[in-house]
Parts: sequence; C-alpha cells; structure tokens
Amino acid sequence: MPESEKPFSVMEYERMANELTAMADAIRMKPDMNHHFFERLALLACQMQEDSVRAHPN
Repeated sequence: MPESEKPFSVMEYERMANELTAMADAIRMKPDMNHHFFERLALLACQMQEDSVRAHPN
C-alpha cells in the first residue's frame, strides 16, 4: 500500500485498539487463561494506537 494511503480512519484505529484492550483485560482477569496471550493483545493495542498517530499525524 502506498505511503499516501491511510488504511483506517482515526476512529477505526481507536475502536480496534479499544477492542484489543478489552479482550486483553478479560483474559487477564481469568487465572486459567494464557497470560502471555493477554500481554500480546495489550501490545497490539498499543501498537495500533501508535500506528494511528503515524497514519494521521495532525
């Protein structure tokens, strides 16, 4: 995809990051779940927010 194209709007990035955070939080609250998975989801949420800033640097 060319640099000039923005794949998602700011709202879409925010929605996806919020969903990843909610999933990570739900997994973290269950002791029988794989906590490494929760950490990866939390990292993905953070990266999604960082990508939003890069894609829309207003």
